[in-house]
Amino acid sequence: MDDAEIGRRLRRALARHQAGDLDTAAAGYRDVLALDAEQADALHLLGVIADQQGRPAEAADLIRRAIRRNPQEAGFHGNLGNALLTLKQPAEAEAAYRAALVLDPAQAEWQYNLANILRERGAVAEAEAAFRAALALAPHYIEALHNLAVLQWEERDAPEADALFRQALALAPRNRALRMHYGLYCLGRDIFEPGWELYESRWRSGRYDETDWGAGKPLWRGEALEGRHLLLWGEQGVGDQILYGTMLREAIMAAQRGAAPGQVSVAVSDRLVPLFQRALADLDVQVCQRPGAAELADLQCPFASLGTLFRRDAEAFAGHDGAYLQADSTLRDSLRQRYQAWARPGDRLIGLSWRSTNPKLGAAKSIPLAAMAPLFAMPGITWISVQYGDMTGEIAASGAPLHVDPAIDSLRDLDAFAAQLAALDGLVSVSNSAVHMAGALGLPCNLMLARGPGRLWYWPRPDLPDSSQSRWYRSLKLWHQARQGDWEAPLMTLTPALSI
Repeated sequence: MDDAEIGRRLRRALARHQAGDLDTAAAGYRDVLALDAEQADALHLLGVIADQQGRPAEAADLIRRAIRRNPQEAGFHGNLGNALLTLKQPAEAEAAYRAALVLDPAQAEWQYNLANILRERGAVAEAEAAFRAALALAPHYIEALHNLAVLQWEERDAPEADALFRQALALAPRNRALRMHYGLYCLGRDIFEPGWELYESRWRSGRYDETDWGAGKPLWRGEALEGRHLLLWGEQGVGDQILYGTMLREAIMAAQRGAAPGQVSVAVSDRLVPLFQRALADLDVQVCQRPGAAELADLQCPFASLGTLFRRDAEAFAGHDGAYLQADSTLRDSLRQRYQAWARPGDRLIGLSWRSTNPKLGAAKSIPLAAMAPLFAMPGITWISVQYGDMTGEIAASGAPLHVDPAIDSLRDLDAFAAQLAALDGLVSVSNSAVHMAGALGLPCNLMLARGPGRLWYWPRPDLPDSSQSRWYRSLKLWHQARQGDWEAPLMTLTPALSI
């Protein structure tokens, strides 16, 4: 074996790699491996190219071979972590980054990647320390500033988040994801200006998975239509569309002012169409599903963007109780009669929903049904499950005295679900779409709120004087966790309140 020749071939291949000529570089690394099949640098760099070209499994295999030959090279472990992240193997990636940092603790990128893995698995204190370690090494590391700010905001609700967001924005004022998250942070603190404007950066932020149902048509900014056609369309999930839909009447009236009012269409998820048709029946609007709705429109505006026009400060919520939806009265009365037949004489009919299926926040927002036993001991209440999905097994296992109406499937028929809620005297629920439906129907609702990442921005922070009230829905009463993950305190305070 000629070490000098191996060195020459490696240097030539590395030069092509650094120039971006990946195919030529890969051929050069393979030439080295033809001379020494386990040459560590060639294996590692060929693995790096495989990862760059979208073959992370191949990359991980090659880099592991390099590590077996030379386990003391920090970069090998760091790049193995990168490939394993792409493969969505966070535990293995974490081990690789930790091994890399033992060998070379001065690499900010590895600290940052480790921090993200730690936060994802709930090791918040360790994640915070890793973000800070990355910033100690690279004070202008935008992504580390950004994600530490989000951690301090979502996990800690800490004032430091504001300073971190500002520091990051001073370095990257056009970063859309950063602007979007700072906008949500501001909105959650009733800083509506510049909160709404910053939140407009959600589009093309790379952190916002939503179809542009407005098809790129010009954004309506509150002007009179003067004969044009405006599409107002619901974005995000069902609950979000209901929440932001509380501004629709103001928007429609503003658009149709003047001598030539024009045409307004409202597009929502198909399951919401009957409800919005009934709610807006007295206005000259067309309610339709979202696909294809923008085809004939001249202007468009997603529901959340209405906040920049109609909720610019806390006072703008005055006079709007959030109750704008109407249930099918015939079905509502039929369901109430059915549920009263299930109840003891004089009992109130209270609905219960204890789970959220949000893929990121659902676990933090949900309460084990067995933990709600104190509620079921309250006299004078007949409990009706309004939890979406098949919960019969969990209800049976917990022994909860919950009645289930098999005729109502809220995942399929939201109009029937609205009638079910309207047939009740009240609701106890975690933060999910049932709460938005209850608030928009004006149904009294006791909302159990998580502290930390399970509390969404539109629910008030627990340290505010009016934290038991919602700006968006007047019929809600809010009960906050005292400690993150601990539902005992809100259940203890809510339970006696139900007897009033």
